[in-house]
Formats: sequence, C-alpha cells, structure tokens
Amino acid sequence: MSVRLHVACAEVAPGTVVDGSIDGRFVVVWRTLDGVLVAGEGRCPHQWSPLDREGLVDGEELVCVAHGWRFATDGTGTKVNVKGRRDPKADLTSYPCREVEGQIWVDL
Repeated sequence: MSVRLHVACAEVAPGTVVDGSIDGRFVVVWRTLDGVLVAGEGRCPHQWSPLDREGLVDGEELVCVAHGWRFATDGTGTKVNVKGRRDPKADLTSYPCREVEGQIWVDL
C-alpha cells in the first residue's frame, strides 16, 4: 500500500530526521548527508526509542543516540563496539519511498 506522508520533501533536509507517522504506524523519514531520502520504522528495535527524537544522521546511517545502534539505508542494524568493530544488531524495518512533486510517498 502506497501512502503519502504529511511531511513534504522540503521538510527533510540532508542530515535531518522527521516524524512521518501515519494511521497509527510509527514511521520516520531521514535524508542522508548525500541527500538520499529514506523511510523506516519510527522506533529503534532495541528498546523502542522514538527515532524522530532520539535519532540522528551520521553520513549514510541513522543512529539511535539512546544506545548507539546504527541503521543503514536498507535497515541493516549494527553497533560499533569500544574497539571499533561493527557488531550486527536487529534490523530496522525499512520502507521503499519516493519523492513526487514535493511530496513523500512510502510503500508500507
């Protein structure tokens, strides 16, 4: 099902995370620093932290600042340990999205 979010493309500048929740489903949209628009589950799978408030963009990843879990644009979850090694973590559900005439459409 493809739905139009209440968030306009102009509201999601590179490096920002915005609440795009719709019909009771928690959704966030963010734009990587390179300008790629991404949509995903609005809560971190670790302890359900709200990513619109506790998420920040670091390059191409969305980081949950509550515990440092990182999510790639495809939703792959990792955490960098104290020695710099990336450990796999639970993935974030990602949703295909597109920009059409200044609006954001997401396939839920």
